[in-house]
Amino acid sequence: MKTKQFVDVLIEGVLLLCGLVIIVLGICGYNRIKVVFISALFTYAIFNFIQFYLTRKSKDMEGLYTALASILVGIGDIYFPFTNNIVLPMSIMVWAMLMSIIKVIKADYYNDRRDRVWKFKMVTLVVFMIMSVLTSVALNYNSNVQVLIVGYFFVINGILELSEPIVKYLLGK
Repeated sequence: MKTKQFVDVLIEGVLLLCGLVIIVLGICGYNRIKVVFISALFTYAIFNFIQFYLTRKSKDMEGLYTALASILVGIGDIYFPFTNNIVLPMSIMVWAMLMSIIKVIKADYYNDRRDRVWKFKMVTLVVFMIMSVLTSVALNYNSNVQVLIVGYFFVINGILELSEPIVKYLLGK
């Protein structure tokens, strides 16, 4: 496995673990959804920036773009109260739109390099968009359930992101 693929698997595994931690927090009764969501975005940003820094020689900018999008949405969410049921779904949809644009850029990057992974990246993009819409629709519950739903959202996103380097490795064999 190449260094870039190893770093990708490691970072995406850590992000998947963060989603599992959010689920455990929801099960334990932690219900401060604003703290959980903003912390998840900043953690996601930090690890994606680390991923970009460690793999910068490959000219893959997805980690940097993802970090910037997560920081942008996280900073925006600091100023909005999560007392209204529309703020969290809108935040997730804005983040999902930015992430979708980044995923299309990554698929184009793979297509330009004549890599077959771009087809897989497009499939994961469609799954991510469907998952984002379903998550946003399902957030009309109390804070405890919202923490669980956000946890599941980040776990599924982590699985989708983790699958890309694994598929790339398997196609490279």
